[in-house]
Amino acid sequence: MTTVEPTVPGSYDGFATSLPTPTSRWSRLARRQGWTAGVAALLAVLLVWRVSQLPKFGAFEIRTITAGTMTLALLAMAQGVIVISGGIDLSVGSMMVFGNCLSALWMPDRGLAGCLLVAVAVIAITAALATLIGAIITASGVPDIIVTLAASFVLAGMALWVLDAPRSGVSADFQRLVAGRLDNPWPSVLWIGGVLLVLWLPLRRSRLGLAIYALGSDRKAAFLSGVQIAWTRVLAYTAGGVFSGCAGVALTASTGGGGPLASTGTTATLNSVAAVVLGGVALTGGIGGLVGPVLAALCLTLIPAIMLGLGWDPSNAETARGVIIILVVAVAGLLQLRRTRPS
Repeated sequence: MTTVEPTVPGSYDGFATSLPTPTSRWSRLARRQGWTAGVAALLAVLLVWRVSQLPKFGAFEIRTITAGTMTLALLAMAQGVIVISGGIDLSVGSMMVFGNCLSALWMPDRGLAGCLLVAVAVIAITAALATLIGAIITASGVPDIIVTLAASFVLAGMALWVLDAPRSGVSADFQRLVAGRLDNPWPSVLWIGGVLLVLWLPLRRSRLGLAIYALGSDRKAAFLSGVQIAWTRVLAYTAGGVFSGCAGVALTASTGGGGPLASTGTTATLNSVAAVVLGGVALTGGIGGLVGPVLAALCLTLIPAIMLGLGWDPSNAETARGVIIILVVAVAGLLQLRRTRPS
């Protein structure tokens, strides 16, 4: 006669198995948003440091920071959504300059309503061009970095064709609506926050947003889960084009005009990648959000100002910003290695 050993929960055929340890809601939140919280803490430290350097810190100083960061923050959103999908776009800066030149060409001698219509048209055009870039990448199979690098040259030439010299004369009402008065930082703050809430939050929670994250996490697994790979890649670039167009319009509002400077686009592209990395978006895709890059854009704006406040040479200030980015990325790599190391 044989006896059967009784089984208990957590066992299989008499052999005990270990159940996963349940995690609390706070631990899950810390794991998902910990990096963003760290960037926010870094921003708070830099802001306090900057305030201590100024004899007075009020609405004008806040507006200088927010309006000066608005373009980079929007461009970081454009780069961020594409990086989350597993790609990279080296043309976002040139796309921004092209949108800036279009709006600077069409907005002069128009009232507020006319400028708003032009802004919508410019964003639609940049979205269409970004869609075309995404379609070329998908159809040709050429890596994103090659196609977007070539697209950056094309867009820089198109910007020069649209506007062969700097131009100003944008409606003052439009400038105040987007960038605010010299003593009113709220419009620029609200535009950054509004784009996050109106465009990014619904996108992230939609089926397309989930598909973008799945595509960046594991393309094969996403395909097996029913994600339309080609369509999702193209739409990720479309979303990036919308954000790039918003950045171009914001640049027009901040400066009151536009100019076809290729160097502006190159610098903006590199800064957008830096903001994305510093903001916690993994370059491998599938990890991160857009709040972190926006906070990182504010940090990148404050660092040179702080260094100049210390009396540093501007080139040394840029060096300090690069060193900080390298250190942050190194820390992120060590944390990721520790998280994935078997216990």
